[in-house]
Amino acid sequence: MIKKILLILLLLIKPAMANISVFPYSVEFDALSNKRVKSVRIINTSEHTQTYRVSVVNFLQDKNGKLTEVKDDNGTFAQKYLNWSPRQFTLKPNEIQTINVARRSMATAPDGEFVSHLKIAEVSLGKPKSAKNTNADGTLSMQIKALFAVTIPVTVTKGENLIAKTEIGNVNYANNNLLQVELKRLGNKSSRVNLAVMDAKGKEIGRLNNVKVYLSTPTLNIKVPLKTKERIKNLVLRLEDAGTKEEILKQSINL
Repeated sequence: MIKKILLILLLLIKPAMANISVFPYSVEFDALSNKRVKSVRIINTSEHTQTYRVSVVNFLQDKNGKLTEVKDDNGTFAQKYLNWSPRQFTLKPNEIQTINVARRSMATAPDGEFVSHLKIAEVSLGKPKSAKNTNADGTLSMQIKALFAVTIPVTVTKGENLIAKTEIGNVNYANNNLLQVELKRLGNKSSRVNLAVMDAKGKEIGRLNNVKVYLSTPTLNIKVPLKTKERIKNLVLRLEDAGTKEEILKQSINL
């Protein structure tokens, strides 16, 4: 007699834990460029054949970095300027699929930056165990395979007067080995930066790379893990362009 059915919940988790590999991690289009198609490579790194569905979603970022999916277009999303294919495919273990992302005409679009995210999500479910192979306690276990999804930003820019500018705001210790830093986005496009924390002698004691500050928030609070548990009063913070690694600014902080 079956007493209960045990369901393993469907989960949507972070890309680092997913059973797929994605490259590149972002796609960028310039409306002035003749290159209107770019590719994303997907590899099934799991041990099972898997079906994936590809869509484009829109997020708003809050001051703490949380991305919330929204349905309404606020005018800054790239979705309306994009085509992509295939929209669904199946891969055996270690098989590779290329997704082509195409930029539509931007002739009537205003100048600015437009960002959406390409979402690659597993859609197939595992088969339930046979009813004749019930557990020792008489229960039936139905295994539903955990579903994974990854998202990567797709950015379209139009215009020659777009500037990514970032400054450092308030800085405080969250605890002895965690520094909380406020980043201020002052430009008219998203910023992508690296932040290095150094002591007064120039020794690097903390770093956070590839921090993205989207247009939906003027400020972003981040926490940088430090290599020391000692509270250092005099720090130097260095902002770098995440793409070129060039220094944007260097600022002394007294805490």
